Amino acid sequence: MATSGEVGKLSQIQNGTPAATSNSDVDAMHARSILLQLKAMYDQRQLTDIVVEVDHGKTFCCHRNVLAAISPYFRSMFTSGLTESTQREIRIVGVESESMNLVLEYAYTSRVVLSESNVQALFTAASIFQIPALQDLCAQFMISRLDPQNCIGVFMFADAYGHQELKEKSQDYIRKKFLCVMKEQEFLHMTKEQLVSVLSNDDLNVEKEEHVYESIVRWLEHDRPQRESHLSEVFAKCIRLPLLDEAFLENIPPSFGQALAQYREEKGASSVTGVCPQRLGMTASEMIICFDAAHKHSGKKQTVPCLDIATGKVFKLCKPPNDLREVGILVTSENDIYIAGGYRPSNSEVCIDHRAESDFWLYEHAGNRWLPRAPLLRARIGCRLVHCCGKLYALGGRVYEGDGRNALKSVECYDTRDNYWTAVSPMPVAMEFHSALDYKDRIYVLQGEYFFCYDPHKDYWGHLAPMGVPRSQGLAALYNNCIYYIAGTCKSHQRTFTVEAYDIEQNTWVRKEDLPFEQATSPYIKALLLCGRLHVFVRATQVTVEEHVFRTSRKNSLYRYDEEVDRWTKVYDTPERLWDLGRHFECVVAKLYPQCLQKVL
Repeated sequence: MATSGEVGKLSQIQNGTPAATSNSDVDAMHARSILLQLKAMYDQRQLTDIVVEVDHGKTFCCHRNVLAAISPYFRSMFTSGLTESTQREIRIVGVESESMNLVLEYAYTSRVVLSESNVQALFTAASIFQIPALQDLCAQFMISRLDPQNCIGVFMFADAYGHQELKEKSQDYIRKKFLCVMKEQEFLHMTKEQLVSVLSNDDLNVEKEEHVYESIVRWLEHDRPQRESHLSEVFAKCIRLPLLDEAFLENIPPSFGQALAQYREEKGASSVTGVCPQRLGMTASEMIICFDAAHKHSGKKQTVPCLDIATGKVFKLCKPPNDLREVGILVTSENDIYIAGGYRPSNSEVCIDHRAESDFWLYEHAGNRWLPRAPLLRARIGCRLVHCCGKLYALGGRVYEGDGRNALKSVECYDTRDNYWTAVSPMPVAMEFHSALDYKDRIYVLQGEYFFCYDPHKDYWGHLAPMGVPRSQGLAALYNNCIYYIAGTCKSHQRTFTVEAYDIEQNTWVRKEDLPFEQATSPYIKALLLCGRLHVFVRATQVTVEEHVFRTSRKNSLYRYDEEVDRWTKVYDTPERLWDLGRHFECVVAKLYPQCLQKVL
C-alpha cells in the first residue's frame, strides 16, 4: 500500500507535474503510475492498436508498445517490416486464452496469479513469447509444489523446455524421495536418457542397490518390446554391481542375468568386483539429535550434537538460526526435520522472561542448513509439532505477555504444498510441557489429568480415559500401537518415574515397570524410538564430596526398554565434557548423512 507521501507524488504525476527525482534513479511511483494508467486503458479498451487472437478464437485488444516492451517475440513481429507489423489483427497458435490473459496481466501489472492448473500452460506461453522472468516465476511455483506424484512430470516438462533450474530441482527431489517416486505411474514414462540421469547419480536416496535394479525392471516391463534392447546399457550406466547382494544376484531371472553378464563384459572384471562409491542413502545413519545442548543462562553458544550410537561417533548439526532455544521439533516419516517458535537467548544473565518467536524452519540434509518457511500465526515457546493427515500441526506452548507467563491453547495447521498456516480448533485447555503424537489420522495430547484426541477431518477434540497416575511434564512415545507415558511431576510437585502404557484400541491404561532412577540424581528425561525400540535419554546430576568440597557432574545415558520382560537397561553413555544439556533439552531421532555433518568425535 502506498504511503501518504507516495499518494501525493502519484497525484502530482496524474496532474501533469512530475515528482522530484534524481537523474540517475528511476522514480518507482512514476513507473507504478504509468503501469496503472496503461492497465486502466487496457481494461477500458482505450488507444488499443492491436487485436491478438489465440486458440478457440478468443481475442484481446492490446497496445503494441506494451507487448513489444515485455516480449522480444512481439517486438520482432511489430518492427520487422513483415505483414504482421502493419496488421490490425494477429493470430497466435498454441496459446490458450487463460494463458494469454495471464501474460497480459503480467505485462500490465507485473503480477500474476499462479495455480497448479494454469502454471504449465503459462510457462509454455512465456516460452513462446520469450519472457524469461515469467518463466522463472512459473518454475519457482512448480518447484515449491513438488511432490512424489508430480515431480516426474515436472522433470520431463523442464527437460522438454530446457529450463535448467527446474530440471535440476525436480531431479534432486526425485532422488531424495526415490522410493516413493519409483512407485508412481509417471516413473514408467521416462525416456531412457531421463532414467539414466536419475539413477546414475551418487545422491540417490536408497539404502540398497537392489531398489535401483527393481526400478529398472519396473520401467522395462512397462514397454518391454521397445526397451529391452536398451537394458544392458541402462544396467551398465546405473547399476553398481559390487553393491548388490550375492544372494540377490543368484535369484535374478535369466533374461536379466544375460544383460548383467553383458554389463560385466563392458565394465571389465576390476570395476565389477572392485570398490565403487555408495549412494547417498546407503551412508545414512540413525542418530540421536540433542537440541539446547547448553544451559540457557550459561552464555555459551548452542551446539546440536548428533550421536551415532552404532559407531560411537559424534557429529554436529547446524544450530537453529538466531540461536533459537526451546523450539518445537518434528521429524516426519519422510525424514524431514522441522523446528518452530522458541526464543532468542537474552544477553542478560538474570533475564528469565523471553520474547516468543514465530520462526519456522526446514532442515536441508545435503547442505546442513536451515531453510525458512512461512512463520507461525502465533509466536510460541515450547510448542509441540505433529505430522498428521499430510499436514503439520503446532499445538500449545507458552508466551510471556501481559501479566507474565501464559500457556497457550491455540492450534495451527501447516500446508507443506502451499507453505501457509491456518488456525484450527484450539485445545480444550491451555498447555505447556505437554506431549503430542499422531496415530491413525488422530492427534493425541497428554498433560496431567488431561488426555485429548483431535480428529483433523472433523476439526474436533474429544476426551479419553485419563492415566492412572496423573502427572505433568511427562514424555509420550508411540510404541507397538500403545502410547507410553513416562515419568513426570505429580500434583504435589514430587517427581515420579512411573511408566504407563495406553492401549489405543482398547482405551485402557496399563502400569509398567518404573524407570530405574533415583530422585537424588535429578534426572531430566526424553523418550524416543531408536532402531524401532523404545528408549529414554537421561541427563543425570551426580554430587560427590571430595575433601569437604561438593563437586557436581552430569552424565548423559541411554536406556532401552524390553517389553517382554518389562525392564529398562542402560545401553550407552555419552562421551564426557563435550557439551552440557540444559533442563529443557530435546531429543529426536533422524537419519543423517555423516559426510554432510561436522565430525566432533
